[in-house]
Amino acid sequence: MSTSRELIQQLLSTCQRCRRLRRKCDTLLPDCRLCRKAGVECYHFDHALQQSLPRAYVHSLLARLEHLEAVKRTAEGPSDQQDVPLPVLPDTPLSDNLFPHASPFQTSPVVIREHAPDSVEYYSYLKNDQIDTFDKHFIIPSAAGRSRFFGASSVFTISVELYHHAITTGLLPEGSLSLPVSRDNDEMEPVEPVALHFNHQAQAESVRELCRFYFVTSNVLYGFVDEHLAANDIQAYLDLKDNPRLNPQDLRGMEAHQYFRVSMMCAISCSTQARHRHKRLVEGMEYYQNALDCVEEVTSEVTPSSLQALLLLAIFCLFHPRKGDIWKLLDYACRLSVELGYHTEQQVELETEAQKRLRRSTFWGLYAIERIVGQLFGRGSDLPEPIITTEYPRSLSAIDSMDQASVQPISIAHHYRLVYLRSEIFRDLYMPANPPQFEFDWYRDRFSTLHLWRQEHLVSDDDLAGPGTISCDVGYNSTICFLFQPLLLVALRTTATKHDGSSVDLKAIPQDNYWSACALIRAYEKVIRAPEKSVLGAYPMTFLSAHYIYLAGVTLMAHALLAIDGRVPVLKPMLQLRETPEIGSLDFTTLYEISNSCLVLLCFCAERWTGMEGMQYAFKKLADKVIPALLRRQP
Repeated sequence: MSTSRELIQQLLSTCQRCRRLRRKCDTLLPDCRLCRKAGVECYHFDHALQQSLPRAYVHSLLARLEHLEAVKRTAEGPSDQQDVPLPVLPDTPLSDNLFPHASPFQTSPVVIREHAPDSVEYYSYLKNDQIDTFDKHFIIPSAAGRSRFFGASSVFTISVELYHHAITTGLLPEGSLSLPVSRDNDEMEPVEPVALHFNHQAQAESVRELCRFYFVTSNVLYGFVDEHLAANDIQAYLDLKDNPRLNPQDLRGMEAHQYFRVSMMCAISCSTQARHRHKRLVEGMEYYQNALDCVEEVTSEVTPSSLQALLLLAIFCLFHPRKGDIWKLLDYACRLSVELGYHTEQQVELETEAQKRLRRSTFWGLYAIERIVGQLFGRGSDLPEPIITTEYPRSLSAIDSMDQASVQPISIAHHYRLVYLRSEIFRDLYMPANPPQFEFDWYRDRFSTLHLWRQEHLVSDDDLAGPGTISCDVGYNSTICFLFQPLLLVALRTTATKHDGSSVDLKAIPQDNYWSACALIRAYEKVIRAPEKSVLGAYPMTFLSAHYIYLAGVTLMAHALLAIDGRVPVLKPMLQLRETPEIGSLDFTTLYEISNSCLVLLCFCAERWTGMEGMQYAFKKLADKVIPALLRRQP
């Protein structure tokens, strides 16, 4: 235990139970000795937040502090540059400002990126005394002297191990591999907003249509806009647009929020439709620029409307990562939600059932975005589970009928439960400063929990498909890949280190993540190929989708590389296993077909998001060498 942790624990106050019983308390975590003996939660009063918090919350904060300190030591200590190529960094903003384009409250200059060469070499930084960790620091070639951290749950950490293994075993040439740099910087962004000439009749219908589209797509996934109040917002917006002297920067109060809300809903809807109609991208940028004119007014107070404004901006950044700082937006939104008490079930006397449902869906929508974005990059959370008591917006028992419209809100509430389960796995598996070595039973128990979640609300009827059910499909399969990724990382590094063919002492790896990767690719293939007017064709594809697709691809390549190596045994499917692990075999018959589908999806992502070319290039480079080598090994 570190000295700093001991000092912090000494500052803990007497818990409320010991104070009430007038007993001597201690500073043990996550519960004091007497509370643990009584089998009750140990609470103390936080004078800053003016509320009671469990000591488990303090314990989670200290665990995160230790993780961040380990990351800091890794970055500052002497490093060995491994000759391993890394993929082009993900499409996330480098600016230190909330919005990289001019906004009313922007006070610091935007960081101008230097022009990068045609190809660059990427290196990871690993300390000698922490070689067992899979966390990485990546140099940012277009920002001199800066690096970016990716934890072991990120797709980029497993990419490093894949390339290192392929180079070490001779599948790829010796030396660094040059990867293409992002095709443009912010100043070269291909889409620029153009002024929308406001014709009341035509534009009014377009605004109404875009808002309707928003409520059946994005608002199903992140339900923090009240659809019943939208008609008043739209009318107020149209009345404001009719005024030739309108200056959005002069709007105040309710008018500013209505103008901003409708503009952002239209911008998000345009971004969703842009994969079918490119001109929608231009329209969406114009709506977004209109909304930014009053962003300072709508985010300056501690109100539910301000939280809603931050969440609208965060969703837009999921479509356009370079148009804002997603980390700062989520950080502000998390702090504001706690300040408003959205993380707890408070007894509000005048709160209606509709308001309760909106409050709950707002919090869980924020929770889902913040958790998934953080876990895809291997970063900790700003909303620790011990302080959360908010109920889910809906329960499975609340479903009235099995029609498409009724199934979606139930499905997305069920998805929030999955995100919570996934967060617990992340906390146990990826957050500790020293990676844990769990036994087979631990993984089987987590898989059983996830499988049970899946069976509770399994919608197999294509006629009932929608944003909520698709999110459940994608979320489940990506979580299975996420659960078993550490086992692949250990197997890849160990076999690469002992590449002379000598025996290795390794646990058998599961095959369930291979089949989940296949299912993940097929799910996105259905979405991409769906016609524009269909339910699947309207599914919001964000840069999170690109990460999931690439995760599926590298999971396939990891299994293929280990099969070529031949020294790591493969378990039978988890559902077929008994008390002890049993060795099985993995059928690669469909690998060629599914990898081609993955490459098509990554090509779509590279065209859709600037900076995602590296994913496509890295996967193709591996697949071109790995699949033929695997076929040569097959009997």
